[in-house]
Amino acid sequence: MRNFVHSTKLLRNFVLILFISFVSISGCNNSSTTDANVVSRFPTLIMAPNPSTPLAGLLELETSGLSRVSLTVSDGIDLWSNDFEEFNSNHSLPVLGFKPNRNHTVTVSVQGINGVDLIEPVVFDVITDPLPEEFPAISVTSIPELMEPGVTLFEASGYLIAVNEIGEVVWYHDIQFFAGTLDRDVRRMNNGNLLLLLARGRIVELDMLGNVINMWHPTGSEEGDPGSIAVDTLAFHHEVSEMQSGNLLVLSVEFRRFSDYPTSAFDPFAPTESAIVAGDVIVEFAPDGTVVNEWSLLDVLDPYRINYSSLLGIYDGFLESVVGRPVETIDWSHGNAVIHDPWDDSIIVSLRHQDAVVKFSRQTGELIWILGPHENWDLEEFGQFLLTPQSDEEFFFQYHQHAPDITDEGTYIIYDNGNNRASPFDPTLPDSENFSRAVEYSINPITKEVEILWEYGQFEDETLYTFFIGDADYQPMTGNVLITFGGTQPARLIEVTRTTPAQKVFDLSLSENFTYRSERLPSLYP
Repeated sequence: MRNFVHSTKLLRNFVLILFISFVSISGCNNSSTTDANVVSRFPTLIMAPNPSTPLAGLLELETSGLSRVSLTVSDGIDLWSNDFEEFNSNHSLPVLGFKPNRNHTVTVSVQGINGVDLIEPVVFDVITDPLPEEFPAISVTSIPELMEPGVTLFEASGYLIAVNEIGEVVWYHDIQFFAGTLDRDVRRMNNGNLLLLLARGRIVELDMLGNVINMWHPTGSEEGDPGSIAVDTLAFHHEVSEMQSGNLLVLSVEFRRFSDYPTSAFDPFAPTESAIVAGDVIVEFAPDGTVVNEWSLLDVLDPYRINYSSLLGIYDGFLESVVGRPVETIDWSHGNAVIHDPWDDSIIVSLRHQDAVVKFSRQTGELIWILGPHENWDLEEFGQFLLTPQSDEEFFFQYHQHAPDITDEGTYIIYDNGNNRASPFDPTLPDSENFSRAVEYSINPITKEVEILWEYGQFEDETLYTFFIGDADYQPMTGNVLITFGGTQPARLIEVTRTTPAQKVFDLSLSENFTYRSERLPSLYP
């Protein structure tokens, strides 16, 4: 059943439009019509113009002069509104925030540049469908007054989902079209659209109505869909982020053969052999697909430094699909996040299989610092870049981390998965005794010292461990941290205050054990 819309005042407002038009033409000086501005095309509301996004509507209308639109939506329990500030004469506007299986009343007002209503408010009745049967179950406990304002966006069970502060679904998009290839990284762009990464294949810009605005594909492994923009690189994986310039940063990959390569992360006396090593390449490209910069991590770091997980053959199938024959590979670095720091025009990349977060200059490619355990680094070449704890008291580095984030204070919040909590060839910590955490580091780039300012996860009454995926996002208005324990059963999204001890203000549980990351959007509207 399609969502249902009905205008309860259509006839009355049509008559009113005719009256206003007649008065305007006759030169009446009534204050509401002195600009001779009239509604030339009556407001219409189309629910789910893109069926993949059922809780979004499209409002369209035209006026003879400049005007702007305001709307209020009620579901019988809650009331919310949005004022579209931009003046225009031809309006095509998203209407967002509908809840599933509800009766809604949408009231639309149209004002001229003098602030006077051009027509009597138009009212639409909207009945939305229930959520699909396969939609994941969501359970939330929260303290809304202590939360970062906005809606929480995440991916689960093949849907992009946004929920409000009490866990009600207020928007979702069915991504089944992309056949399960989503790396599950989704974030908001500068223009308000969403940026999605599809595993090693496509990057998609999606508006809030569910329409594909742009698509990019790597020339090395994808032919690309019709209209897709080609980027001259081998692959896309794990994360894409937008820079302030509008350029995009993405992780790609390259393969090189190295002789005398280690064969074990557990036995220091194991023989060496020739190996094909997968190394991450960071690519900056313009929206038209032009590659602006690229940096090879195999050139920046030591390709022979291995860690636990460094010898996994994660790229075997991918390289086989490229060269057409079985190939054994070494996943040396396994980059999983890349961001731009505009403060010093640097690039920050998380390398999971190196237990390292690395910062280097965007202009020169030169290393600035390396955050992570010091074991097995060539100290003569890299010792000057390794961050040293300001104090040895209760300090330990992150392991197999994800998602570095920069706070307004210039500190760094990282999701520390914690795998092994050791480096080769030391004994590893059993999963049953392990934990994951969000941790905030303060880094002095001059003295190369690092300090832990705050953490959540190790010393809580409830400890959670996720051996893969995860996220920790700084929230700018409250200073809270939204943490995605995405690989637990069930998956959990937890927002806490950045205090010691931290207070839990939002706790969302999913009926499945996988959600890659989450974002808090100030509003559904751009």
